[in-house]
Amino acid sequence: GTTSLYATHDQVKAMTRADRLVVMNAGVAEQIDDPLTVYNHPASTFVASFIGSPAMNFIEAQVGADGASLKLSDGAPLRSEGVNLGNHAGRAVTVGIRPEHLEVANGAPADLKLRVELVETLGADTLAHGTLVGSDSPVSGEAARVLTLRLPGRAEVREGDELPLRVTEGALHLFDGGSGKALADL
Repeated sequence: GTTSLYATHDQVKAMTRADRLVVMNAGVAEQIDDPLTVYNHPASTFVASFIGSPAMNFIEAQVGADGASLKLSDGAPLRSEGVNLGNHAGRAVTVGIRPEHLEVANGAPADLKLRVELVETLGADTLAHGTLVGSDSPVSGEAARVLTLRLPGRAEVREGDELPLRVTEGALHLFDGGSGKALADL
């Protein structure tokens, strides 16, 4: 029954020990909530990148003029089933996708294509790191071209492979392209 305040940069300790998390950024509380809400509904790109290991992937996009679709910066569509785009027609957005919410398309239409540059075999998981494939990459800035995919540990993936990826339905996170705030909060 004693209230304790524990300050840490170790997100595993924070997620497992806390009833409530306060995610601070430059002295400002970006989000205060229970651990699973912070993980599943981050209030900003800062929170989304800080909570979760590996960190959330970010891709630049725009809400279509119809207010019901997403287009990557190269004009390619991105499936947005299960995502409420609200009244944000034409808005520049940052799409967040957790590495565990990307899967190899296995014959289904692909949303993205990843050129694998590094494979980390961790036992229970395999992490594939790479860059988006395409003449007009749907992201800008060299750091933003990197994407991480979490696969089962038994996955057979090698450096140089090009993997067609699908995003798990309803697993996109949308943030304002300028402020980084979650669209749900705007």
